[in-house]
Amino acid sequence: MREPMPRIAVLADWWWPEDVGGAERTAREAALELARFAEVAVFVPAVSERTYEDGPLAVHAVRRLLARRMHADTRVRRGMEFLSAWLLPWNATPLVRRIAAFQPDLVIATNISRTGPWLPRWARARGLRYVRVFHDLSDSCWRRSRLKGARSCVTVCGECRMKVWAMRRATPPQAVSVCVSAFVRDDLTRTGLVTAATSIVGYPLVGRGRPVRRPRRDDSEGLVVGYIGRLSPVKGVESAIRTAAVHQRRTGTPVTVLIAGEGQSDYLRTLVDLARVEGVRLDVRGHLTVEKFCGLVDVVLIPSRWMEPFGRVAVEVGRTGRPMLVSPLGGLPEAAVVSGGDYAFADFEDPEAAAAALAALLNGSGPEAQRSTDRVVTLKEAVVVATERALVGDGDANSGRRS
Repeated sequence: MREPMPRIAVLADWWWPEDVGGAERTAREAALELARFAEVAVFVPAVSERTYEDGPLAVHAVRRLLARRMHADTRVRRGMEFLSAWLLPWNATPLVRRIAAFQPDLVIATNISRTGPWLPRWARARGLRYVRVFHDLSDSCWRRSRLKGARSCVTVCGECRMKVWAMRRATPPQAVSVCVSAFVRDDLTRTGLVTAATSIVGYPLVGRGRPVRRPRRDDSEGLVVGYIGRLSPVKGVESAIRTAAVHQRRTGTPVTVLIAGEGQSDYLRTLVDLARVEGVRLDVRGHLTVEKFCGLVDVVLIPSRWMEPFGRVAVEVGRTGRPMLVSPLGGLPEAAVVSGGDYAFADFEDPEAAAAALAALLNGSGPEAQRSTDRVVTLKEAVVVATERALVGDGDANSGRRS
């Protein structure tokens, strides 16, 4: 007689992987992998009640008061949702009831900031086995971007200590954790939310081995420097333009800054004005695939000003063979290493130094890219290992790491 499949409840803020971002895509990949040996159901807060199938997954969108209608909803709606999620415990009751009716053997919580601490508190009270997947630092900081004013929020301030305290008290004591980078794991370890012994680092995306660097484009118009991603001040796109301008003045080579991405329209106007002042050509293309984007540029700049939890773009660019100049903040250095591509680091807040690093990268005289010496574990693999450890009651997540 076959053993019954374990029942796994996946808790998430939303299940729109194509509309939101990398964290949602990797959460879905992990859930689909678990569905190979378990019955998996996903539970998310929603504006209206709906149950549907996502391949082998059953997705339960459960109505909740003031739930966000879309990812980029109005500021008022986002604020009301946030306050109700954290201050009204009974607002999570419909989700709790649906999860309880599923009778899970194990709960996996991914991004759950939209439901506050109430779902993990319920899992703790029920004594359920529990896996927490940390896609970012939101459990230890009220601001997901961890950028306050013009500076990165490096330490946990007083107001964030309250959130750490609440999440620490809500988390089941035998939880096994998966973190998207060593940076995230180490940061959460310092706050006491995880321990090194009960955590696994699982990268959302890794390279396919070291690619051959693409040859420079045969283009008489000069150098094309690229940025791809969200158009927002925290991404440091202004610094990329200033770095390109310094390189143009130093070398006399015409430089075009090609921007692929969407975001704040006011910020885009700021970028257009800055490029005009700096004397570099700006080419704004809107949304492009990474592959198409990398075919249009000679080098990619990743100038983030905030501590990216991982840095998926670095891996995607590294896979194509385009060299990249990377801001050494947060999880970006790890992403560059596991990408398998050619890269160098630069402090983009100092455009002169960044331009020097860019020139060295372009002529191949910069520091050789460091390669990862350890076997890299993907997030999908790490979630499976963590689930196996939690199901057998072994809190030492690292003992399940595959060799």
